[in-house]
Amino acid sequence: MPQLIKLNTDFENWWFDWRHGTDTSADRADQARKGWETDTTNHTYVPIRPKCARRVLQALPVTNPQEYTFIDVGCGKGRMLLLALEHSFRTAIGVELRKELSDLAKLNLHNDDRARLCSATCMNVNAMEFEFPDEKLVVYLFNPFGEDVMRTVLENLGRSLESSFRDVWVIMDFPVYANVADSMPYLSFVTEGYDYRIYRAKSPELAAVAA
Repeated sequence: MPQLIKLNTDFENWWFDWRHGTDTSADRADQARKGWETDTTNHTYVPIRPKCARRVLQALPVTNPQEYTFIDVGCGKGRMLLLALEHSFRTAIGVELRKELSDLAKLNLHNDDRARLCSATCMNVNAMEFEFPDEKLVVYLFNPFGEDVMRTVLENLGRSLESSFRDVWVIMDFPVYANVADSMPYLSFVTEGYDYRIYRAKSPELAAVAA
């Protein structure tokens, strides 16, 4: 059974890349790196399965995605950015520390018609230094790094909201550090599935009470 699951996953990954003309699958170098269980800062690149990504996006209670920018923090080769654009987000921004991955993400976005039309991009930047744009956002985190970095990123998002409040949703996929999001006074838990949790930013008044 495990071998069958792997074959199914490999085919799903191949089909996605073949259809989009992209390279978003993990290669041997990615798979050889230490994973989240030993690396407390930056985790190995593991692309989400397309069907799992679509399930999470369908669970997001946003009825007007065309008004939101989708941000994937720790986007790897950009697969989730492409999947988010299928969900009609206004545009998508990837944040990736590893230059070789961010370069591939940019190339993948360039090769996708929808991504070119909406000016989707990937930034080669440390997530802890990323400045969240002043617009409606859906922030996606697929367990990209350890607890300390996760806390810093979410605290930075909170400060951005204090400066300019707008509607912001946070998706934690494979939420190993859900406790970090749960501890943020500005985030309100909305819903969860088998392998994800979704939060929404509270109004400044409610966030102040929670703090």
